[in-house]
Amino acid sequence: MNRPLLFVIPMAAVLLSACGNPKVPATAGTVPTGQTAAGQEAAQYTCPMHPHYISTDPDGTCPICGMDLVPVAGSGSAPAEGAAGEILYYKHPMGQPDTSPVPKKDSMGMDYIPVYAAPDAGAGVVVASEMVQTMGIRTAAAEVAAFGRSLRAFGVVETNERLETVSVARLEGWIEDLTVRAEGDTVRPGSRLYRVYSPDLIAAQKDMLASLTVGNATRIAAVRQRLRSLGMQDTVIERLVETRAIIERVPVYAETGGTVAELQVREGDYVKPGTPILRLQSYSGVWVIASVPETDLALIRSGLAVRLDYPSAPEAPGQGVIDYIYPTIEPKTRTAQVRIEVDNRSGYLRPGAYADITIDIADEARLSVPSEAVLRDSNGAHVIVALGGGRFAGRKVTTGVSAGGRTEIVTGLVAGDQVVASGQFLLDSEANLREGLAKLTAPAMMTAGPDTPLSDLPIDATTLAKIDHFTDMALYFHEALIDGYRIDPRFVDPALGLGEALRTRFADTKLVPILEEAEAALRAAKAAEDAGALAAELARLMRALEPWLLGGAPVHYREAGLNLFRDIKTGRLWLQEGSGPLNPYGDGETERVAWPAPMNGVQP
Repeated sequence: MNRPLLFVIPMAAVLLSACGNPKVPATAGTVPTGQTAAGQEAAQYTCPMHPHYISTDPDGTCPICGMDLVPVAGSGSAPAEGAAGEILYYKHPMGQPDTSPVPKKDSMGMDYIPVYAAPDAGAGVVVASEMVQTMGIRTAAAEVAAFGRSLRAFGVVETNERLETVSVARLEGWIEDLTVRAEGDTVRPGSRLYRVYSPDLIAAQKDMLASLTVGNATRIAAVRQRLRSLGMQDTVIERLVETRAIIERVPVYAETGGTVAELQVREGDYVKPGTPILRLQSYSGVWVIASVPETDLALIRSGLAVRLDYPSAPEAPGQGVIDYIYPTIEPKTRTAQVRIEVDNRSGYLRPGAYADITIDIADEARLSVPSEAVLRDSNGAHVIVALGGGRFAGRKVTTGVSAGGRTEIVTGLVAGDQVVASGQFLLDSEANLREGLAKLTAPAMMTAGPDTPLSDLPIDATTLAKIDHFTDMALYFHEALIDGYRIDPRFVDPALGLGEALRTRFADTKLVPILEEAEAALRAAKAAEDAGALAAELARLMRALEPWLLGGAPVHYREAGLNLFRDIKTGRLWLQEGSGPLNPYGDGETERVAWPAPMNGVQP
């Protein structure tokens, strides 16, 4: 029976034995990577997603994922039509974290294995060379180019809250000799605002004079502090000390200047502690509150200079600085507010005035393509990539900013990739048509639901091989922890690449949360800095896979020679080949988890 799984550990063992003992015959249909007979003419083929598998069968498929094999570079065979892309790098044949940009051998004489660029996503089309010109197809290279942009926004002038002063009564008394009579009056720093008659303040002054007569410094300091707390300013206290005369109607002076924005008392009013007297607002500086589209927020930062234009005040200063970016977004307009500080000592700007805002974004080197090359649909942005020889394929991309007729490409392309900038709609329509026809002739989709047991899901051998990518990663992490080397994050990408398709096919089934949590563990493992972090993500991955291992296809994994173990103290699981437990979590006691009885619905 053809074994559907080819795990990291068994393959490493085969490669090691083939290299160390030349008398051991190679597996039928495969060629050991460390042996190359002189004058050998047989071409070698490998899996684009599992380069450690080598075969001499040109029509063979990968036993792990079922993909068609492609020629190995330098094996004497030209790449087949639709084969994997160019060689990205060469990796160690036994999974060690060592790569090379050129072919090389390790210390044991084993050849490093080429790793190819992933195949283009989406359906591809082939166009005859004479039709390329007829269809008006024009290509352009993805290149790193420096381009900036000017962001336009609008805003409203508002008062600067930092320049606002409020006067509040601190004691009971009556307001007399009020010098400000209405809102809009100008107040200069140090000018008298009003006088207050307060019996409590007179009593405190008498205590001060008595303390001065006695000459007790401690008591004088205490009474002075009491006068301050009642609202008597230092200049008035000093006059009391110098004159030794009670001030019945204590004056209150403005500590800062400004315009009276609000007056809440009148001549003769009776006030209590906490009663608002007036509010002063200085207009020497103002704020402009700008509304910036949500999509442009990533370009905005504090300290960025902006250009301003005011229809009502053309002589006002035309410069400002972004002071603050508000943390919320208006859900109806999908805009965020940005606060701009503006110097208004000239007095031209008035709160409520409209402002036209221009924000110049600095030039930055970005990988970009012509904006017309980017197509958008319900699945997001994508481009049509020219593969050469009249072959074209769609590729999903993540876009960034757009300016000057170019659009930034964040992910999906590398510098030098040729994208179709004209005529891409015809190619995209052709690709979608072929995909739609393929779906019409495809077998009927499964009818499983959220209550369908994992063992009853209609999973064929190809689908099972895709799910095995996740168990393959569990074995890879275990081997890395036991052998003490760091994982190569790029080895995790094939499993992550299959997750979306599996979740789409098995939507609303119990398999979806398993795949989602497993993908989350794989992404976190790619960023693991040490063995402890990798061990934590291995435990997380195994927790996610446990329902599938024990309830989905236990017979499949049992016949593959795998064993499931648990660390007794922590309860963490791991998967390995071989009966002797190798605990990746430490030296704690372990136990084997028995595989359940055979389940229906899964063919090993």
